[in-house]
Amino acid sequence: MPFQAPEAVRVISTRAWGLLVAMLVLMVAAAAAVHVTVSVLNEEAEALELVGGQRMMAQRSVVLASQLARPDLPAQSRQRLQSELETMITRMRGEAQWLIDHDDVPADIASLYATAWTDEAGVMARLHHNLRQILDGRGDVNALNHREAMLFNEEAAKRYQRHAAAEYQNLRLVTFLAFVTLLGALAGLFLLVLLPGIKLLQAQVQRQTVLGDAITQSGHGVLMVDSGGKIRYANAAAEALTGFDAETLLTQDLNSLMFSGYGGNGAETILDRALHSSWRGDVRLMRKGGVMTWAEMVVSPSAVDGKYLVMLFDASERREAQAKLRQARERLFSAIEAVDDGFALYDSEERLLTCNRRFVGMFPQLEPWLTAGTSFFEIVLRMAKLGLVDMPQGVDKFVAMRLALFRAAQGESEMRMTDGRILRCIHRRTPEGGRVSVLSDVTDRIRTQEQLQQALDQTQAALRSKATFLSAMSHELRTPLNAIVGFSQLLDSTPDGQFGPKQRRSASHILAAGRRLTDMVDQVLELAELQDGAGALTIAPFDIAALVRDTVPVTDWGEGESDLNIVVSGCDMPVQVHGDCSRVGEILRHLLANAVKHGQAGGRVEVAVSATNHGAVRLTVSNDGPGLSADLQEQLFRPFGRLDGDADMGIGLAISRILAERMSGRIGVDSAPGQGCTFWVELPAARQHGHGGPLLPEPSVQFVRQVL
Repeated sequence: MPFQAPEAVRVISTRAWGLLVAMLVLMVAAAAAVHVTVSVLNEEAEALELVGGQRMMAQRSVVLASQLARPDLPAQSRQRLQSELETMITRMRGEAQWLIDHDDVPADIASLYATAWTDEAGVMARLHHNLRQILDGRGDVNALNHREAMLFNEEAAKRYQRHAAAEYQNLRLVTFLAFVTLLGALAGLFLLVLLPGIKLLQAQVQRQTVLGDAITQSGHGVLMVDSGGKIRYANAAAEALTGFDAETLLTQDLNSLMFSGYGGNGAETILDRALHSSWRGDVRLMRKGGVMTWAEMVVSPSAVDGKYLVMLFDASERREAQAKLRQARERLFSAIEAVDDGFALYDSEERLLTCNRRFVGMFPQLEPWLTAGTSFFEIVLRMAKLGLVDMPQGVDKFVAMRLALFRAAQGESEMRMTDGRILRCIHRRTPEGGRVSVLSDVTDRIRTQEQLQQALDQTQAALRSKATFLSAMSHELRTPLNAIVGFSQLLDSTPDGQFGPKQRRSASHILAAGRRLTDMVDQVLELAELQDGAGALTIAPFDIAALVRDTVPVTDWGEGESDLNIVVSGCDMPVQVHGDCSRVGEILRHLLANAVKHGQAGGRVEVAVSATNHGAVRLTVSNDGPGLSADLQEQLFRPFGRLDGDADMGIGLAISRILAERMSGRIGVDSAPGQGCTFWVELPAARQHGHGGPLLPEPSVQFVRQVL
């Protein structure tokens, strides 16, 4: 019983299609008119912009000509102004020619520009001629008729604005007519088609039976059977599901299609149950050829007396999916049981769904309550009341805390048991709103970590004791060293005649050694303070190039050094970095002293400032000494490191590394045997006003100092 549309509906549909086509034609016509008008307005706007640009370019060219007339103008600036004026003159002439030649420009505007530019006596032609003469160096800026040019362009702009305003009024009129047309078409569609159609369709729906609606709207198998189970109607979907054609189905009854567990006449039992309310369930259908398939059957009493509406849904895929789901659940439960940690699954109402044996084994006293349906709150409460957990805060606070962690389902937490175990708890949300709880016994791991932490604390205490010892010993050494240096200075200042050359050399050696020991004591104190976290730094932007220029010429390198040339490059312009200026100077002096000490006799030491690819500034100190292997480079930044039996390196480089790292920088060395050493320090660059980064010059030699 398919749905049959009445003749009136087809007539209304035909009329609606005609009216819709007419409305589309009107819409296309209105859109075309608006498009043409908008295109014209776009041309007008472009031309109006060029007219306004004529005035601005004329004014700018006069300004450029006035600047070129200055006798003290540098050659570079003169060349730039001449180039800009040449471009401005050419562009002004070209845009004016476009306004004269373009078809969409009004005739009076084009004629006005033609008179001003093509006539020799025209305003713009004279301005153009005078500008050309000034550009060639033969004109006088006072002869420019810029006021007349300004007035001319203002008049042209006003005329064009009036013309554009008229075009805009035309666009508004076209848009209004298009809107009125579309509104009238919509009103006609509603009055002539939609309103009568709604009334007819309402009457048609009232005349349709429940069976007709079900057949029309259902894409599944539909059967109409009588009270005895005889099939009276079958749709195409029912034919496809059973494998029988409609004629064959009409000769059978519902019971012959079913293989049911209700006995010999299962259809009668189903129809009896569906007499007062719908029946729904899965049945096995006997397809043509004896093949059976699963189908979901819904049986409802029909509006027609003594008839039943039977709807069939193919359930083979669902039944297969359910079987696979059962297998997946079994595999999931097997995997859960195989997990070494305790696992529990809760639903959205915080009730236990399942847990593995490992979970039960962690709390054997709770086994009677670890069943499906027990709430998480009850489990935690039983755990607290049985005294299984160490809870110094009390039962209520413990339960509230565990419940809050469970509901938050974020991060990890630890639970200390009264038997000494430590359990790590992890709670996570499921897509359905439930929770997954995983409990791990981390007692051994936590105890190992505590032992490691205790060892670390002992190591740090030993380091602090070492720093305290070094500081105390340094202070104790300072008093005798001061006496040695003082008496050595007295001996060194003894007048000639009382001391011979040999005695004076000995006094000089004592004085030099005392001073060196004093410096070393100061460095030991400084290293101890830095290792202990003391020694405040003043971090601020400063000019590292100026620091290099001020430090290198005045630094005292000591006695007995070979004559080396110290070359400074890349410091002829300011280079701003973030750091402590005095501490960076200290690092530079340590690096210079090391480079001079280990440089080649008669060689060269280079100090340079450059940029890096990651937004930092690098200060390098290089020499052409014997170089270092990779193994020896690791010893450089350790206190009192030694180089193949050579004198120790002191602690200057160790102090430099700590200072660089505390200023968010880093320090290192690049070297190879026989290729010299390059020590470098990288510091964060400071942005300068008006620049995106540090202002770094091209590498260039600024000054050379010779160390004798």
